[in-house]
Amino acid sequence: MKSIFSNFLIIFLLLSCSKPDLNVFEGKGVFLDDLKGKWIVFNYWADWCPPCIKEIPELNNLQSNFSDDLKVYLINFDMLEGEELKQQLEKFNVQVDSLLTDPSIIYDWVIPENLPVTFIVNRKGELELTLVGPQTEEEIIKLLSL
Repeated sequence: MKSIFSNFLIIFLLLSCSKPDLNVFEGKGVFLDDLKGKWIVFNYWADWCPPCIKEIPELNNLQSNFSDDLKVYLINFDMLEGEELKQQLEKFNVQVDSLLTDPSIIYDWVIPENLPVTFIVNRKGELELTLVGPQTEEEIIKLLSL
């Protein structure tokens, strides 16, 4: 009986200590399995990219209006962290989570040098679309049939 309990405790501790797939700036880590059944929108942006800044309100609205069906994440192309990233997120009124982990490591996609670029992962966790250039909430809604 002690052996069964010991094994259960070890398994429980190992599972509870698992590392998230993606790290979120000033937030909890993301386990991709928790997002199965939702669309995931990953958008790469930078403060020196005017079209990127223009689409931030669109992505904020998309997340706000369709939070049951999808999750939007921004990734700073320059991989800023800490206070510098915080200032930019505040300056541009970013209301969606910003990732510190580059999802291209997990999904094995190549990030084009032109920004903005948006990768859309389907409800099964597979890359569905790569969109280069600025997107609107309406365009993404049409593409995903939301």
